[in-house]
Amino acid sequence: MKYKDSVTIVGYSGFILFEQCYEYNENACYITDSYESAKEFMEDNCGSSNDYRIDKISFGDIMKDYGCSCGEYAMESGAFSIFKEIAVRNNVRYKAEKWDIDPSLTVVEIEDINKGPNCKHDE
Repeated sequence: MKYKDSVTIVGYSGFILFEQCYEYNENACYITDSYESAKEFMEDNCGSSNDYRIDKISFGDIMKDYGCSCGEYAMESGAFSIFKEIAVRNNVRYKAEKWDIDPSLTVVEIEDINKGPNCKHDE
């Protein structure tokens, strides 16, 4: 499906090279507001910058379920603001709530997403 503003960057996400996966916050891929925030998050969780890379994440990436998080994302406020604006323009249905441990994060569950065959969160 084509989305308006699908190439717009929503935020940044850290990819752990050894594990070949994106960094999660519980079951949700973690999306930061900025490259610097992603770098700080990854340094706190992974250590050396040789152990990870930082990827730009577009609205289109999210709607393709990048990171195989089954449509669940933990977003910093700036990333959520961009996501929300584009989601409204595209009539994308989602649920959002503040994460109880860190209310600066919004946990988003997208209903209208192309979930991969290995999604088990709904079961």
